[in-house]
Amino acid sequence: MSWTINDSDANGYLNVCKLAATTDEYFLNFKSNSDYNRILEHVWFELGQKYLDEVCINYENKLDEIKENDMFGSPVTYHYEKVGNISPTTLRYLKNTSDIIDKFGVDIISIVEIGGGYGGLCKVLSSFINFKSYLLVDLEECNLLSKKYLNKFNLPAQSHRVEEIEVHEDFDLLISNYAFSECTREMQLEYIEKFIKKSQKFYVTHNNMNLHTNNISDMEFIEIVSDIFDIEYYPELGEEGNPKIIYGVKK
Repeated sequence: MSWTINDSDANGYLNVCKLAATTDEYFLNFKSNSDYNRILEHVWFELGQKYLDEVCINYENKLDEIKENDMFGSPVTYHYEKVGNISPTTLRYLKNTSDIIDKFGVDIISIVEIGGGYGGLCKVLSSFINFKSYLLVDLEECNLLSKKYLNKFNLPAQSHRVEEIEVHEDFDLLISNYAFSECTREMQLEYIEKFIKKSQKFYVTHNNMNLHTNNISDMEFIEIVSDIFDIEYYPELGEEGNPKIIYGVKK
């Protein structure tokens, strides 16, 4: 396993991903499955409100399109005064999108995401950025699910395991929403060499929940890449449910 998450949680999550990818019955409800929620789709109402309050881009004319991310998988949704019924996880992806656009703009053609999950961030981001390619790098079970999910929206996305990919050109943007910080040290070093150092910009949300496993901390990550990237670091955001944010632009 390439994660520092305990095996029982990881195995239950991956089993749901595989079942949702291969059977319509599981696909209809995977976002509300308890085994899946141990890893993803576990944002609570109040945190969703916090994410919504921090969005700094104009999204009102995109709201129906953003809510398309809740069409499949039966996520738990709540009523928010500003936007109506929506999944708080979708609000997290809207906050990520806001961060990225506020820092880097929308002129982004190629994107790689470490740990793309079912593809929710790809879907929400597509409402604002007209990217031409989006590569999700994850485990095979997750890739099967994201291929099925993103195909529903006809997005220019591909999902692969890290060992399947040969990188020959730089990406405009690399994204990791928690996933990089939850990988083993060996996998993190591979991601840095193969993807992060071959990206013009990056947006990484990072937590230090698994330091006992000797994976790379936020500060060590910054030290490793700071000779290549100009870094902006926001450690004060590292409260429960709200990760530290690290931006990088290649020098």
